[in-house]
Amino acid sequence: MDWNPAIPGQEVRVKANPGHRGITTGKTRTAGTRLLVQVQFSPNEKSYKPYNLLELCGEPEGLINLLEQGKFSGADDLRRILTFEKVKGELTNIFYSMESSKTDFYPHQFKPVLKFLESPVGRLLVADEVGLGKTIEAMYVWKELQARIDARRLLILCPAVLREKWQTDLQQRFNIIAKLTSAQELVEEVNSVLQSQYQHSFVCIASLEGIRPGLNWEDETQTSAKAELARLLDRHPTIDDLGLFDLVIIDEAHYLRNPSTATHRLGQLVRDASHHLLLLTATPIQTHSTNLFQLLKIVSPEDFFDETIFDQMQAANAPLVQAVRSLSVHPPNLTTVRQHLDRVLQSDYFRDNPVLQQIRQQVSESTIDSDAQVRIGYKLESASLISQYLTRSRKRDVIPDRVKRDPQTLRVPFHPIEKQIYDSVTQTLRQQSKGKQGVPLFRLIARQRQMASCLVAALQSWSNQGILQTDELFWEDLGIATEIDPIDDRIPQLESIDYQQLEAQDTKYQKLVEFLDRELKRNPKEQFVLFAYFRGTLHYLQRRLEADRISTSLIIGGMGEQKWDILKQFEQGKASVLLSSEVGSEGIDLQFCRFLINYDLPWNPMRVEQRIGRLDRLGQKADRISIINFSLEDTIEERILDRLYDRIRVFQESIGDLENILGEATEKLMLSLFKPDLTDEERLQRAEETAIAILKQSVEQERLEQEAVNLMAFSDQILNTVQKSRDQGRWLTAEELHAFVEDYFARYYSGTTIKPTPRQEAVFEIRLTEDAKLDLEQFLKHHRSSVQTRLHRSPALCLFDPRLESSRNTGAAIELIDPTHPLIQWIRHSYELDAQKLHPIAAIHCHSAEVEIPPGQYVYVIHRWQFDGLRSQSRLAYKVADCSTDQLLSDEQSEQFVYRAARFGKAKPNAANLIDNLDRVLSLYSDCDDALEQAFDQASKEFEAENENRCRIQERSAENYADRRRQQLEERIAQFQQSGKLRMLPATEGLLKKVNRELELKKRAIDDRLNTDFNLTQLAAGIIFVES
Repeated sequence: MDWNPAIPGQEVRVKANPGHRGITTGKTRTAGTRLLVQVQFSPNEKSYKPYNLLELCGEPEGLINLLEQGKFSGADDLRRILTFEKVKGELTNIFYSMESSKTDFYPHQFKPVLKFLESPVGRLLVADEVGLGKTIEAMYVWKELQARIDARRLLILCPAVLREKWQTDLQQRFNIIAKLTSAQELVEEVNSVLQSQYQHSFVCIASLEGIRPGLNWEDETQTSAKAELARLLDRHPTIDDLGLFDLVIIDEAHYLRNPSTATHRLGQLVRDASHHLLLLTATPIQTHSTNLFQLLKIVSPEDFFDETIFDQMQAANAPLVQAVRSLSVHPPNLTTVRQHLDRVLQSDYFRDNPVLQQIRQQVSESTIDSDAQVRIGYKLESASLISQYLTRSRKRDVIPDRVKRDPQTLRVPFHPIEKQIYDSVTQTLRQQSKGKQGVPLFRLIARQRQMASCLVAALQSWSNQGILQTDELFWEDLGIATEIDPIDDRIPQLESIDYQQLEAQDTKYQKLVEFLDRELKRNPKEQFVLFAYFRGTLHYLQRRLEADRISTSLIIGGMGEQKWDILKQFEQGKASVLLSSEVGSEGIDLQFCRFLINYDLPWNPMRVEQRIGRLDRLGQKADRISIINFSLEDTIEERILDRLYDRIRVFQESIGDLENILGEATEKLMLSLFKPDLTDEERLQRAEETAIAILKQSVEQERLEQEAVNLMAFSDQILNTVQKSRDQGRWLTAEELHAFVEDYFARYYSGTTIKPTPRQEAVFEIRLTEDAKLDLEQFLKHHRSSVQTRLHRSPALCLFDPRLESSRNTGAAIELIDPTHPLIQWIRHSYELDAQKLHPIAAIHCHSAEVEIPPGQYVYVIHRWQFDGLRSQSRLAYKVADCSTDQLLSDEQSEQFVYRAARFGKAKPNAANLIDNLDRVLSLYSDCDDALEQAFDQASKEFEAENENRCRIQERSAENYADRRRQQLEERIAQFQQSGKLRMLPATEGLLKKVNRELELKKRAIDDRLNTDFNLTQLAAGIIFVES
């Protein structure tokens, strides 16, 4: 029967769930053609429900009743409530990755996290400049996914020479144990995922070279592990958020830019098989670059399926960028903003965008306040067509005081004996290079480059071994990831060389010792980092320096844990010189050093930039770093390198934006060095031409880079948002988790002990009572966790703060207690089952200096807002009123005040008798509650508009994906028919039918999510007594 929803106090129930009963508040609103009725279902839960889903059928005790009766708890209860809300992993405005690792805080490293969480496709291209921490950014995203969706499976793909670097970074910075896997091992992991119905957990690191599929991988007769893996990925694309991987990270993603390569195809396969994807590259962003288009196509092929479309997107995006700029000035130029938005809304890309339509209405007034300016600016930036898929930070933008580079070149003349041998071997190598190309030529080049590094070490190495290891050398010298097998190319001249005499006349080494002796006399505690791309050079230098009583440490690739022990000893001052290869130094921080020695110069200057980046990076304390370069006189190779390096000024300033340019240009220049028909003058001319070409492209690159920054509409708004989140406590601290655990056991399992361990910083032994063990074990039986624990069986060493020293040097396994740990999940589950354990009303006293608020009495109210649609959003909203002035504090002030009161405050005894005016308190409670409800209503409208836009995007993407997938399968069917492989047809035709079926299911699910649902929960309230 019909009933009047505007009448408050009516008891109603949900037709589909009669047990779900509530009381009407008398408030209604419309959403499109639907009438929504606000119903209070419980003391702390209000939500709007469609009128047609309700029917008519006592007043519970709410927060205001408890407040009126003076039933106050203390600050502990408020802390308990706030921490509980955080550990649930549902709050979208909380950073679960903040302070989750042994890293310093830099706001720009959370920019990809924000972009990723708001991504319409769950994929992102992170193109930060070298040295800004892309590895850390990627792992912040993983930590967010672990906390929010219980992510279990992470796959990291990178060049083979970087696998150990990733493995070490994960363990040392994030306490994550990752496994290096081959293609066969990854096949086994994927099969385990399928057999466990997507419950299997792993963190795997594999090389791009090691798992990329070969030709005809679709053919079942191809039995290699790579082909089998490719078919598994192809047959199991992500459906309904179930993917073989929860996140795939591809490092050095510029290797995917060529669509005709197997590496590009691998990128497509893992993208479709993963719930989320991150591409990491320092490749410069060029708005008119095919390379950028191809990477964005990997991120979202449904949106970037054609370069012409890409150009159209840029043109449509331009007025949106201009609108952001006009809004960012103080005061904002609203007339110009409206003009630009009118142009934006004329585009097919934005015409039906309800969010932008809403913003257009909001800026129709003559003025807007600062809060609205920030909120609208952020929404406009988020609407940018490109920045939804791409994020980039540059050093010049995020590091205010850049370190100065102070270069010095030490020129070394050859001794006549050295010169004779060098020229003789060089001539032999050039003669052998005639008519050769590809791998054979690169092998000869490797010989020449080793001589350039250290003549004695190279010749001794060849004489002793004959075997030439090239992979690491080519990566460090040229930046090329190769798969060239070790070779045995012996050089005939080596047999007659007197190595003892050659070593005694090593002029380059003599110059090094002179320099070190001079500097160590000035400061005996000075430390130096010396780089060389040839391992033989490093071992040779260590032997000779130690003999000359200059203490050294050595790190190279493949050392595993030993590298970190060596580095720690060096940092403690136990050696003067750290000898390092670039691969060996990957993932380490050398900011405590200010001297860098390039004992050799790599052919690709980007490798030098990588070396300098070990010192010139976030956290460098010195104002300037000294870069010492060795140059051999009278060799055409060094003269070419000198000319190239001087031109592009790598030693004076960062060349982080030149990676693409340098790689190809310097490789061609190096090959010309080995053309026997060129004279030395012609080779120098080639070097000059190459340097000029690089400089021209560098100027063009800077122009395109500036266009790209404009295209992405980036301003300081995102960084300010991150900093504000940190300042307001929108992250889960180790202290909060520790207190949460201790508080729970003190209340419900008395006798459980949490004791600090001697000699291990911040490590605790947790010993549960027998009842606690049984209850935790029961929980684990019914809730399979991706994280293992032994607390239900025996005492365990636990760490709450991942930033502090972990188990690496203790020899004992230490469990990290974070939101994903079973202990936290169990406590959370306990509170969810019995909400009465969390008392919502508190009286708190604190000092003015602690909360930065004047003395007095203040009323606070906290709501939890839940918005459900295609995606869910949940956040806490705060409002505080000053009892002495009746004024409401701003949202930002209110949140910061309550956070600090909960952190520093204590319970206020006898609070009910200390309230100056109870009626005023209750009235101000209502004012705070009403203000939050009005804000909730506005936020609901904005969410509804955003949800409609997201649904439209998702539906279009689903259709485009199905079209792309159908085209691939139809082409495959045609190929099988043409080649006579008819036995392959049934399986492929089955995949084609599956695509159509899944599209229909996807569209139905999107239609269901088009209907939004909003819930407002009155979470907590109370009084704060601020004392001077």
